[in-house]
Amino acid sequence: MATHKTPTESMVLKDRIKQCWNIPTILLLVVVFVMNWLFRIYCLKKPVDWSPLEWEPMAWVVFDTIVMFLILRLGWWFRIPALLFVSLTWTIHFTTAHFYRHMLHYGQLASVFETNASEASEYLQFVGFYPLILFFILLVLFGALTFKVSRVGWFGATVLLGVALYPVISIAIPSMMGVRDKEAYEFAHFPVEKLKQRFVNSTVFRMPAMVGQYTSIHSRMVFASYYKRELPEGIQYHPASASPEIPRRIIFVLGESDWRGHHGAYGYTLGTDRFMMARRNHPESMAAFNALSPASVTRDAISRAFTFATPRNVEPFNENMGIIDMARNAGYQTAWFSRQNWNGIYDTLVKIVAQQADETVYYSEGHDEVLIPPLFNAIKQGKRQFLVIHIWGSHLGYAERYDASDYGLAVRSSKESRQYDATIAHTDKVLKAVNQCADGHTLFIYMPDHGEVINKGHGFPEMFASQFEIPLIAWSNNRSYVSHFRDIVQKYSISNGNGRVFNTSALPFVMAEVMGYHVDDRARKQSLEDSHYIFNVDGYAYPISALRQS
Repeated sequence: MATHKTPTESMVLKDRIKQCWNIPTILLLVVVFVMNWLFRIYCLKKPVDWSPLEWEPMAWVVFDTIVMFLILRLGWWFRIPALLFVSLTWTIHFTTAHFYRHMLHYGQLASVFETNASEASEYLQFVGFYPLILFFILLVLFGALTFKVSRVGWFGATVLLGVALYPVISIAIPSMMGVRDKEAYEFAHFPVEKLKQRFVNSTVFRMPAMVGQYTSIHSRMVFASYYKRELPEGIQYHPASASPEIPRRIIFVLGESDWRGHHGAYGYTLGTDRFMMARRNHPESMAAFNALSPASVTRDAISRAFTFATPRNVEPFNENMGIIDMARNAGYQTAWFSRQNWNGIYDTLVKIVAQQADETVYYSEGHDEVLIPPLFNAIKQGKRQFLVIHIWGSHLGYAERYDASDYGLAVRSSKESRQYDATIAHTDKVLKAVNQCADGHTLFIYMPDHGEVINKGHGFPEMFASQFEIPLIAWSNNRSYVSHFRDIVQKYSISNGNGRVFNTSALPFVMAEVMGYHVDDRARKQSLEDSHYIFNVDGYAYPISALRQS
């Protein structure tokens, strides 16, 4: 008669270990660890952002490996969402590392949420099928690796929650206990933003944390946009102080992705901006400045150039009037005509700025010239007006931004830059058309939101100077308007070692004085201090000395 051994506790434990740590499970752990290690050590070489959790890169490798490994081992209906989440996460990281040589930054993610369909299609043309192919490769890889792995039980789920929530718990508990600590205090008042800061160096939670931060900040800005804003301290408007130097009409052409390094008016030998080049020969009626954008993506640049928000402080966006508000306050009739669609997943910061105008109109089709007829129709003789046209300019997707005649003007350009130079020619054509409504009472201003790394785009975390170097041009048949504008801009210009530059974060102060406001010395001094900084897509302000050639 056969006898059966009663399993001992050690035998049961060994059996459980074998079930939990089979070869597929061990292989999955190794693959996840190697991916995290290679990505961080060899692709990034260092933590990408400051965080209160000052862990070494290897600590983040271990953290992300444990979390990702346990997520992929979730069973039941969790398995498919886990595979999709991990595959999408790695697709985003590898794509941004490949095209931008960095992890996804807050400014880039915010731009994604505020990107309209046209911009999205152009970005997809830029990256091609790379992310789609990569996503399916990763999905198949992780699907194969997890097909026969052991699923996490209660112990594994507990470890997953404990490790994943540690950055939260380590700050939430002290905050709930009322500990008098900077971290605990900030968490109590700005919990979402603080969580983003704690998870910002995690490959797993970086993107969800930034999404939370974006929705929190954006909701506050949208909420604030519907309430009356006040003039900043140090700026007053006295209607009786109106003088002949104050323009009756201001037409502001807001460009896109325009690097001044490819303007003939700024010394580019192959310049296609014939209208501006011709006007440059008459300095009494045209003023051109070496300008810097405060940011390298549209949402961050316009929100800082058209409001009193600065590279170092965004709160004035919510609290103070912007240029459009000040124009209305000074008795100008205002209108904003845009070739760039307003719609994104969320209301854009640009839309929030534009909707302060008396009239806001968007055109979804055609070249930038479609804005000329409505601009001309809006002009009312004898009225004080502030009119803005927001063009596509030289945004990536260059082939959509010019016509055959523009391409012909760029015949001497290199193969690599000919399309971009053609877009500059087209913008110049728009400026020439706008000038047809010139009279002795109109000041014209052209300024793009930011620059461009030709054929690559903008919004790179690296401080490429061409992303920030932009033209700022003002002209008029009224010489006193130009002279007055030139004098004001020079007051707000700063030295950067190679001459003087004007940071367009100071544009609200300039436009305030142009429209007849008084700016006291303290406010002007603060503006000059802020002008030494620019805002990068990584969410931090840097001195302009950090800019480097691409």
